This record gives sequence, structure tokens and C-alpha cells, in this order.
Amino acid sequence: MEHPVLTLGDTDTAVARGITARRPIDGEVVIRPRAVLAFADLRDYSRGTGKDRLRALATLAAVETKRHVGVRQVVFAVILAPRHALAFDRVASALGARVHAELERDNARDVEVTFLDVSECGDVPALTERLLDRCADPVGQHGVVVLDWDDIREHSIRRAARDQYL
Repeated sequence: MEHPVLTLGDTDTAVARGITARRPIDGEVVIRPRAVLAFADLRDYSRGTGKDRLRALATLAAVETKRHVGVRQVVFAVILAPRHALAFDRVASALGARVHAELERDNARDVEVTFLDVSECGDVPALTERLLDRCADPVGQHGVVVLDWDDIREHSIRRAARDQYL
């Protein structure tokens, strides 16, 4: 079953097309969303401004989790410049831990936070399937998950997260 998803950020990117094609027509309200999906195209950002952009999206996502109590997943799909790929795990892990803790504290419920580096994604339909599957997931066991396209190319995000933590 497909659950309603709120989208934020750079929704005009190629990797967002599969999701944005499913969103409501302008003016329609998403009723009882289960997830917030934020897209960030950081290819033209510096390391510092890219972090600022992710923080800003995290703040917007946090606002939506307060407005919509059914939200259990916040997923960030990020496109990076190759020069910033090595720092992504560290930055996303730190921001994800902070966001997860704040959401849990402020909302009194568990909201799982997932960061995906989708820079190398060449299969938008598969990515869309993985993202929708994640958005429909009940709250997972990990709190914060940081993965890249290679981790989820052949498997669900849930399975990749489990494999990463085993």
C-alpha cells in the first residue's frame, strides 16, 4: 500500500521525478502523510553551504513532523559533487543523529531519519520504488541510516540498513 508523502526541497531534479509525478495537484492537501521526503541537489554548493542547505531542509522536515503526527520517516535524497562525497557519511550521520533526537524529544514519538547519497543513481524507477518502500515502512530499528546508491541498487533501504548494522 502506498502512503501519502510530503516532498520538500529540490523536487525538480531527475531523481525526484518518480516521486513528484505521484504527488497531489497544486492546491491539494496531502492527507495524513506517513513520511517527509526531502531532495537536495548540492552539486553546486560548497562544503559549508551544502551543510547549511541540509540543515535548512531538516528544519523544514521537523516542522512538518509537528504538523502531521502520522509522519514516521524523514528521508533525505541527496545529490553531491564528487569532491564532497567523502564527507557525506560524517555530515549526514551527525545531522541525522541530531535531527532524530530532536524529533523524538519534541514530538514524543520515534521518527526514523534516512540519508541517501543518490549521486550515482542511474535508475530513477528503482530509486522511486526504494523511496516509496521506505516511506511506507513503520518505524525501523536504527534511528538514523546513512546509505548510498550502491547500498540500495539491488535491495530495499530496510535491508541495506540491516546489513550495515549487522
